[in-house]
Amino acid sequence: MQVLHLDLKPVGENDVELRYFSDNPNQYKTRSLPLAEITDLIGRAERDYYVRLAVDYTITGRKLYNWLDGSDRFLQRLLNQSRREGIVLAINAAEQLAHLPWEVLHDGNSFLVEKLPAVIPLRWVSLNTRKLEIDAAPKNRALNVLFMATSPLGITPILDFEAEEGRILKATARQPLSLTVEESGCLSELGYLVGDYDKGYFDVLHLTGHATFVDGEPRFYTETEIGEPYLASAEDIAKELQFRLPKLIFLSGCRTGQAGKSGAIPSMAEALLNLGVTAVLGWGQKVLDEEATTAAAALYQALSAGKTLTQAVALTYQELIKNKARDWHLLRLYAAETLPGALVTPVRTRGRKPAPPPTVATQFLDTAGTVKVPTRESFVGRRRQLQNCLRALKPPSEDIGVLIHGMGGLGKSSLAARLCDRLS
Repeated sequence: MQVLHLDLKPVGENDVELRYFSDNPNQYKTRSLPLAEITDLIGRAERDYYVRLAVDYTITGRKLYNWLDGSDRFLQRLLNQSRREGIVLAINAAEQLAHLPWEVLHDGNSFLVEKLPAVIPLRWVSLNTRKLEIDAAPKNRALNVLFMATSPLGITPILDFEAEEGRILKATARQPLSLTVEESGCLSELGYLVGDYDKGYFDVLHLTGHATFVDGEPRFYTETEIGEPYLASAEDIAKELQFRLPKLIFLSGCRTGQAGKSGAIPSMAEALLNLGVTAVLGWGQKVLDEEATTAAAALYQALSAGKTLTQAVALTYQELIKNKARDWHLLRLYAAETLPGALVTPVRTRGRKPAPPPTVATQFLDTAGTVKVPTRESFVGRRRQLQNCLRALKPPSEDIGVLIHGMGGLGKSSLAARLCDRLS
């Protein structure tokens, strides 16, 4: 996909300078936009977009597109020049300008993300005006995803994170991925797990849970070793991943892609970019669990098949819109100096290393030997039991095993199967 860079910077008190270029940042062109119009647009966004019952997003997207396009339709001309190959709109904007809902850009006929091929708004974080480099070095193997769900005690609503894991496995059945699960929801345990693998082993970290703001600063609800809430900052997450950063982090939590104090404080996604992460996906406001799960399934289905990151995001938007998802536009892609391309090669590439089997459930049968225990994607609701068993089985525990007992049909063998999945 062609990358069109848009760099927005305030000039004085009344204007904003828009610099735009495709390949050579030294050959940029400029436009001047009235600051008063931008201030008014930000006010409209706060009133019409960052509310639970927002107005028709077409209205907001159309107003934003017209302001950016201008009376001479310069943006439309640029889009027409590269329409056949798809376009990434890399938008570098600070503070209140970054707070605008670029994902709903609408040209009067459709949202840009709906077009075929799509035009994808990307939140480009850059301290200079160098172009966004494309990392075109896919691994010739299956996609490796590290999945961690956080569900601290006492935090509601309780997320159906096991359904999200199951949907990902089902969506990638034809292009299998390797899904490694960190079961504790604890950042220090995540750090230990990542440290057990070589640098670059994990392509994606999928972190699912609740997020919030504390004094305007973004925080993600993680767990302590005993399951109590810990409000993690972007620095806390980056610290545990340092020297082992994946190419993409998906913060599947509400408001992880939303800036604090009307754009004055960077979102958690942007904060991670400033700490060395290459690309981050987050949500710009509260989002329905079912829609977050649909987005994850569509994204990993595309990435596992060898699609580039922006192509995968485009397909995710289109899947959400097809399903009439209320919150499709809240999905936000952030990137810094480098934009990941395809993370892995297509499934039928010669010499491609396949993914390991996703479950050992076929080895566990009922007493009659006729019925398998539930598959990994259908076994839900046993997080605390799994955590307690794993705590006993993992070093440095001195316990030599766990005894799972109870009446027949309650899921003892299923729990044993899941423990074998987690401790393969």
